[in-house]
Amino acid sequence: MLYKTFLLIKADSDEITRLFTNLISNATKYNKTEGRIEIVLKETNNYNLVEIKDNGIGMKQEEKEKLFHEFFRAKNESTKNISGTGHGLSIVKRIVDSYAGKIEVDSEYNKGTTFTVYLPSKIGEAV
Repeated sequence: MLYKTFLLIKADSDEITRLFTNLISNATKYNKTEGRIEIVLKETNNYNLVEIKDNGIGMKQEEKEKLFHEFFRAKNESTKNISGTGHGLSIVKRIVDSYAGKIEVDSEYNKGTTFTVYLPSKIGEAV
């Protein structure tokens, strides 16, 4: 696997901006005081990968299962004062799906969350 400081993705700039703004905003909102956010870019044969990792409050398994549903928001002691509509991750999922990509989430409650976005390397190229 090759590590890069940039990836070239031919896609609608508004959609890609919305996708990563949502993910980075969530990593910020659901992080701990003086928490850390790491963004890793990778390229494989078929995909450009972007990992957004935080060491924030994380999620419980039952929250992860509903994460991409419209209007879903995790509700617990740590999230009760965090504002949001519950639309962000459902929008992210739709954008990723529209480019034939995929998104995965790995999270542990009180330890942090990693979102991995896979976008095909050939996005936007004529076939």
